[in-house]
Amino acid sequence: MKSKTTTKNILQYKLILVLLCVFGTLSIRAQDKTSIYNIVVAQDGSGDYTKIQDAINAVPNNSSERTVIFIKPGIYKEKLLVPSEKKKVTFLGESYKTTILTYDDHGKITSDYASTKILAEDFFAKNITFQNTIDSRKGGSQAAALRIDADRAILYKCNITGFQDTFYLKTNTRSYIKDCIIDGTTDFIYGAGIALFENCIIRNRKDSHITASNQELGKSKFGFIFKNCSIIKYPGEDVSNASLGRPWGNGAHTVYLNCSIGNHIKPEGFAPWSTKPDHKYFNNINTAYYGVYRGSGYHPENLLSVVHILDDTLAAKYTKKNIFAANSTTANKLIGDWNPIIEKTNK
Repeated sequence: MKSKTTTKNILQYKLILVLLCVFGTLSIRAQDKTSIYNIVVAQDGSGDYTKIQDAINAVPNNSSERTVIFIKPGIYKEKLLVPSEKKKVTFLGESYKTTILTYDDHGKITSDYASTKILAEDFFAKNITFQNTIDSRKGGSQAAALRIDADRAILYKCNITGFQDTFYLKTNTRSYIKDCIIDGTTDFIYGAGIALFENCIIRNRKDSHITASNQELGKSKFGFIFKNCSIIKYPGEDVSNASLGRPWGNGAHTVYLNCSIGNHIKPEGFAPWSTKPDHKYFNNINTAYYGVYRGSGYHPENLLSVVHILDDTLAAKYTKKNIFAANSTTANKLIGDWNPIIEKTNK
């Protein structure tokens, strides 16, 4: 029979082991948190900041290391700017359904109408909704939810939602958009950007144009490339005559590869900017490059005569390596070839 002292010692030993395991686990979790999140934003005060802009301002200038800002669930009504010196910033949420960055400026009151504007290189966002609530059908106008001016931006599992001019890829810089949802009315993906949209859901809110590509003739090899995307109408909206795009620039470049195109898209597929011969963009349709490759939901014989039906050889040129090469545009000096990689996070 064991003595009471021996039994007591064994119990104490077991308790010590349990405490060591608990504190060890907490320590590991704390280390994981520190290694993954540099800054935490929470509206309830449980993070480092309650406002996202304050967290952005706290990011070291021109850092060679990535700064991860974890944004806890909430609706954050802020007009956000990531300035050019705040390089390598990550916005990370738990889910785009619960982490919402929103504002309500529009073109009738300011030319700087984007809810969130990214001017810094190597921006990354995951599980975030970027929103502008101004409805162009109800007296509003241009109202971007997200504007990107900088090179090498990645958006993953995000929702970019608004109405007119939702997503502004302003300059001839490179962006990779994967597994995202993008909503809007008129020209809701627009600008001069070099962007690959992969496995995205594109949703029309009305009979208007998805893209308004603004590349200059002879200066960019690529523009907006949609690969394995679903083009559908926004749930509950009456949409039956929308287009895949119209040419804002005289070198507009938009291609759909292996995409599922809904029957709400007009048979011609694309559209001229204007049907009025005296309009300054009237002839852009004749110098634009529009293309489709495989996929479903369109009939080649119905497409505008200027639309290219790509064969396997032409389609094979639309790789990440080619699209994101430093020499893909002469309109802007790009630093180095780029191979976008989705960062690993625990969310």
